[in-house]
Amino acid sequence: METFFLLRHGETTWNKNGRVMGRLEVPLNRTGIAQARHVVKLTAHLDIDAIYSSPLKRSLQTARILAQGMKVPVKIDPQLTEVAFGRWEGYQFQQLIRDQAYHRFLKTPLTAKVPGGETMRDVQKRGIEALRRAARKYPQGRILFVTHGDVIRAILCHHLRLPLAEFRRLRIDNGSLTALEVNGPWVECKFINYLPGLIRVSHEPYAGLDPLLLNEEGSKVQGVKGNQKTRGRQRA
Repeated sequence: METFFLLRHGETTWNKNGRVMGRLEVPLNRTGIAQARHVVKLTAHLDIDAIYSSPLKRSLQTARILAQGMKVPVKIDPQLTEVAFGRWEGYQFQQLIRDQAYHRFLKTPLTAKVPGGETMRDVQKRGIEALRRAARKYPQGRILFVTHGDVIRAILCHHLRLPLAEFRRLRIDNGSLTALEVNGPWVECKFINYLPGLIRVSHEPYAGLDPLLLNEEGSKVQGVKGNQKTRGRQRA
């Protein structure tokens, strides 16, 4: 039996402003660093055997803060990296609302490939393999994975037998911890999106991430401007 702890990296300025990071290197902001330091208070008592991290800076920063508190080295696994968002990287989500390819991705994320990127099936496949490979190296281990929101959502859909197309229904905040206990084919979810305070889960999601705000033609959303900053659920 293995226990997997899935941690989303701490907040970045781009998370806060609703900008697509994808594979771009964006460091943690002050809030993100504080989130990582707060999580150490919990993870230090979890008897972690190994820490695996996405190679992107925001995840590595988070993982190294945790590693210092637990005296466990960080191993880098490229399969834990963020979704490749291709040409959308660097844009704010509201700006993508007028992109027909973005609408296709929202409606059919399993088959619609991000321009220059990948599908959610691709993301789920590599995320699951990252966990399986770590489990083979640490049988019956307690393993911490520091990665990204959509990667965690895709992994959860697999282990909880949820349709991957519904991955956006799972809330995964910056600095949140999720735990799965795996015993052969049986998987038990211990907790999802653990945060220090419930107030942090009360924000509204970005307009650009909510398919219900898209009209039938998928070309216009009232009251949304490309340079407008958003608040709420952080992405990537």
